[in-house]
Amino acid sequence: MQPPALKTGHLQQFQPETLFYIFYAMPKDVLQAYAAQELYTREWRYHGDLKLWFKRAGPADGIPAQPSNGQQYLYFDINSWEKRLFNGSMNQNVTGGFLTDEDVRVRFVST
Repeated sequence: MQPPALKTGHLQQFQPETLFYIFYAMPKDVLQAYAAQELYTREWRYHGDLKLWFKRAGPADGIPAQPSNGQQYLYFDINSWEKRLFNGSMNQNVTGGFLTDEDVRVRFVST
């Protein structure tokens, strides 16, 4: 008996760690693209040069707002498999490396 096929609508119910697993473990698979699209919906952004996912940190992430220090970011550490506070500077050189929403949108080619 075959397990039921995974529908892309199921991705909305997955924990972020599961989406990161799909993204990193299934390169060049259509599910990788759908996982990336779902992460973008959840306000995660992929940095093409650093090969890391980033998200603006906030109270919902357990990070208190600190207006004096500017915006804080989380990144997903693939070695420890957890979200961590990014301690570096998010200058223009770093923020310029994020893929756009259009870059991660799944497109179908009609024949």
